[in-house]
Amino acid sequence: MKTLGVSTLVVAIVLLAGPAWAAVESTGTLNGTTQISFGCPGPVRDSGPVCNPWRTYPSARFSISRRSTAGIPVPNTAVVVTSSPTGRFSLRLAAGRYLVTPLPGGKTHGGARLTVRVRAGAETTVLVRFVGVPQME
Repeated sequence: MKTLGVSTLVVAIVLLAGPAWAAVESTGTLNGTTQISFGCPGPVRDSGPVCNPWRTYPSARFSISRRSTAGIPVPNTAVVVTSSPTGRFSLRLAAGRYLVTPLPGGKTHGGARLTVRVRAGAETTVLVRFVGVPQME
């Protein structure tokens, strides 16, 4: 699995877009942000302020891999992407289905996987969330 930073996303295009002869119209853009939560501290009163535990997660690492229409992994398409210092990312990908997996490491156990569909000529926006370590109850 290759690792990509924001500045090396061109490699992801080549790996995930398929053959070099594929038309530009067969690609779309996957935009998103990364967030992390460590939970909310202590008990929260019903009449008190609402806790929003989600915060921007800069330089978060997640994998993305292409899936067939049957949901089966497409060989040699998995790459690791790192979000920007502001917790954002943008990838140009071949139209199709992808599995986004938040990766464990550092402050996180990873997070819930997302299946996304990238449409040709369109932008798809996702929110990739990570579970922080340790979790407050």
